Amino acid sequence: MLIFLLACLMGLAAFSTSPLGGLLRRYLVELPARRLNAIRPGHVAMLVGLAIFGLIMFRLFDAEGLRVFGMMAPEIGVWFSTFELSLIMDALMLGAAIAATARLRDIGLLVRQAVNRLAAWLGRPFGARQPRTPSRPRRPEGSTADDPDPWGWTPVLA
Repeated sequence: MLIFLLACLMGLAAFSTSPLGGLLRRYLVELPARRLNAIRPGHVAMLVGLAIFGLIMFRLFDAEGLRVFGMMAPEIGVWFSTFELSLIMDALMLGAAIAATARLRDIGLLVRQAVNRLAAWLGRPFGARQPRTPSRPRRPEGSTADDPDPWGWTPVLA
């Protein structure tokens, strides 16, 4: 394979003005340049996200994570590449249709009320907290001031 590629590159350099050189130039230079020119920042972001997902799988599951990621990476790439502008436009049109039929003020009011209730619930104290004063330990009943062990620790320490 390497020898074939080197032969193609030598043919490209040696026969640059001939029809064979033009054919080689079209397929070895212009076509890859056109495809590389079609790469957009969204494509790069998707591939970086896919690489981060692969690293996470490797970190969590070691070699098994790489095997699983290797098996599912082509399908994930194809799935991401199937999103086109028409799909995004369809989603925007659907959102506009729903917004036109719904009463946005009422929905906004309901959402605000729910957020306020949640904030009030999270901000309330979870119980009545009273300042605690330390209480003095009491002597056990039946003990006197002359008792050498008023707390009854002698059997425990023995």
